[in-house]
Amino acid sequence: MSLRSYLVTLKKQLESNSIKTPLRFVTGNQSADLDSVISAITFAYFNYKRDESLLIPLINISRNDFKLRRDIVTLLNSYSITEDSLYFIEDFKRITASDAPIELTLVDHCNVQGDIFTEYISEGKLEVVGIIDHHQDESVFLNANPRIIHSNGSCSSLVFNYWYDQFSNKDIFYEKNNEVVPLLLGSLLIDTSNMTQKVEGGDVIAFSEYQNILQKNENLLKGLNEYACQSTDNIEKLLKGYYKQIKKAKKDMKGFSFYDILKKDYKQFKFISKSDVSTTVGFSSIGKSFYWLFSNYSKEEISETFNKIMKDLNLDLLVMTPSYTRQENDQYAREFGYTFNSKNSRKEILLQLAELAKDELKLNSDTYKLENFDNYLANLANNQEFKVYNQNNLAASRKQIVPVVKNILENN
Repeated sequence: MSLRSYLVTLKKQLESNSIKTPLRFVTGNQSADLDSVISAITFAYFNYKRDESLLIPLINISRNDFKLRRDIVTLLNSYSITEDSLYFIEDFKRITASDAPIELTLVDHCNVQGDIFTEYISEGKLEVVGIIDHHQDESVFLNANPRIIHSNGSCSSLVFNYWYDQFSNKDIFYEKNNEVVPLLLGSLLIDTSNMTQKVEGGDVIAFSEYQNILQKNENLLKGLNEYACQSTDNIEKLLKGYYKQIKKAKKDMKGFSFYDILKKDYKQFKFISKSDVSTTVGFSSIGKSFYWLFSNYSKEEISETFNKIMKDLNLDLLVMTPSYTRQENDQYAREFGYTFNSKNSRKEILLQLAELAKDELKLNSDTYKLENFDNYLANLANNQEFKVYNQNNLAASRKQIVPVVKNILENN
């Protein structure tokens, strides 16, 4: 059975209300990036292959936001997996409208993300029963099984390695039309920049198995060549082309509003200080520089978007973390920026955020092509604070930045 066939079977069971209870879900984190989505749907698939029990893979965003993930949409479509066979937050609310108990497995995060999950846990309606993650361990749900949390380039590698070890008969991984391995491979290549960055032990193990499986499956190799728009027997060249096509779709922001860009790769957290003050923080990862953003969107749209997203998502603080390669010298770069309303009750600490994070993130004011930034945005909007910095700690992605911001807001 292919992954697509599994999703068709699952949909029929749900539509006929014949799925057994407890209702069982697996979900990735709120960024709903390729790693989270592929980790969730492949976990559900392998679970079915083990014992034919149905696990609903959930994408932790609204259905409307899915179109912003062009890399995921394009890659899944290439294997005839379309949006109507996938499940989103509004589907979770609909499916769980009854009083049936709910079991949830977390992949690519180790604590629930989203108000609906927090609400269900507090009401005793939902139990977290499994975790596979590569972020910092938050020391919750200690009885989950599996509970695999350790550093790795891609969470999808940890998911694959877990399930590979569960099957004594490895034949399911070599099925002729099994699209699971190409999808897992795509996630791994994106997370590790084609196995050149952040590669760890779990990635090496998974990558080795993926290569073994591909080299014994002409159908899968043909599919990869078609997606990569090439024809080659050289596996290294093939994977490079495959990676480039996925990356191209991920970087495609044509037609996006500034609001779309902020929501494209977004996570939200609530941090509680020692004095019991709550700060709701959104984190937007952006694949372009601040210079590019200011060159493509007007001050009016930037200002209006900040106001709208802060209101829509009830944010106290929005952190933006651009990462990109400078075309003139092929140099990889990171930036750090944030905005908040100057009337916020935590204004004093928010103004100090960059200073308090400076040492860990290696922040300075030498932001790419923005020498006159202060003048450019001097009149951005009333009551709106907006700060941008160059970030010399290139190893610190959002995965490392969130704990830094969390520590500052919870301890000050």
